[in-house]
Amino acid sequence: MPKIPSSDESEAIAAPFPHVSNWAVAWTKPRCERSVEDYFGQRGVACFLPLISKRQVYKSGIKNWAAPLFSSYVFYDSNSMDRHKVFESRKVVDILIPPDPVTLGRELSQIALALDRDSSLREARFGEIGRRVRVVRGPMKGLSGELLRVGPACHLILRVDFLGKAAELAIDESCVEPELD
Repeated sequence: MPKIPSSDESEAIAAPFPHVSNWAVAWTKPRCERSVEDYFGQRGVACFLPLISKRQVYKSGIKNWAAPLFSSYVFYDSNSMDRHKVFESRKVVDILIPPDPVTLGRELSQIALALDRDSSLREARFGEIGRRVRVVRGPMKGLSGELLRVGPACHLILRVDFLGKAAELAIDESCVEPELD
């Protein structure tokens, strides 16, 4: 489980695994993310599979489950396992190596922090670019992202640029301040 700082800790956000310096992405076959996560875990490889809660109401009852935030992607420490060993799982289609693993690690830490503090995080469209902000108050304190207004509501967008994916969560605009470059 990723180490996430509490609201009282400094604003610096710890990476999901502080000892991982070289993140890569295992692109899995459909619905094989958990198998690949287990494969890495059995071999002692640090990996990160962001999961969100889903709920479906049927006539016969309610079903709750955890689903991957970004389907078909598992993030892992590429220094801990050779490329050919990853494919031995028979569940990985390709390995994606980011041009800047440090940036990917920083983006993953944002996702991990948001998942730890708020279960309403959802995958978002990657398109529209919002205003860069930093959350300075509330349970999401320390996050950086983009603020988008959708009707009367405000959403904080957290991007994983390398994959062209994004996640969003509702946030009160009074909790954010513009990020100065």
